[in-house]
Amino acid sequence: MLAIAALAISVLSATADPTPHCLGAYEQGALIACHTTPDAAITLHDDAGFEARLSADAQGRFVLGFSRDAAPNMTLRVCAKGGACAALPLSIAPHDYNIERINGLPPGKVSRFTPAQLAHIRKSSARKKTAFATHVDTQAYLMGFDAPVQNARISGYFGSQRVLNGKPKRPHMGMDFAVPKGTPIAAPAGGVVTLADPDLYFEGGTVFLDHGQGLVSVFMHMSALNVKDGQRVKKGDVLGQVGSTGRATGPHLHWSLKWRNRYYVNPDAALSLDVSPLR
Repeated sequence: MLAIAALAISVLSATADPTPHCLGAYEQGALIACHTTPDAAITLHDDAGFEARLSADAQGRFVLGFSRDAAPNMTLRVCAKGGACAALPLSIAPHDYNIERINGLPPGKVSRFTPAQLAHIRKSSARKKTAFATHVDTQAYLMGFDAPVQNARISGYFGSQRVLNGKPKRPHMGMDFAVPKGTPIAAPAGGVVTLADPDLYFEGGTVFLDHGQGLVSVFMHMSALNVKDGQRVKKGDVLGQVGSTGRATGPHLHWSLKWRNRYYVNPDAALSLDVSPLR
């Protein structure tokens, strides 16, 4: 569970002072939910050249995500619309990541691809790229997040280094929930479906769900989809069923959470973050 950040929410009314009041924990992979002046301009950057720009909404709310490998020292700069600015140094706590070794995957799902498989991969990548570039006007994240399946064993953790069939691969950018095939998948928060595809190459049956503020959930390896592109769903609505499609050794749900199409953050951070003071 994430601890409450030092900049705790106190007063949420709009003020000329742009200094943000935030909830969450400053650590790699985490989420921070904040309040400042309406429509304030926000910049998050570090000394190595990383920079992300965004804006608070009309009520002064915004969400920050920190990547798996976020720098230890970052700066949050908030400028009121046509007014003063505040710059806050942030200390980002490191996170220890596991090494996960997964064997028994078909070679065609790891490193050796036929021309037909490469075409499928390119088509899947194009669909994902378009979906991630789609921005939806919603504030559904303000209702908070619940786990998409219940009574599950966590079989994969965010940030773990993956070794597939003995080959080092990219880190695991989500949480894996080991549950039987056919288990219903509930929307952890409301939002708008920006992609519903039963056959992405690596991901298999997949749903993208935009919760607002640049937070997009990705649910993978589904055996059945109950939603379609453009559909609005409420928290708890059934998106589909757990499966083992795509690159998977058995039935489970993979849930990723991407921030502003920049990088993935830890879904557990969303489960641990109480955003109710921002409503």
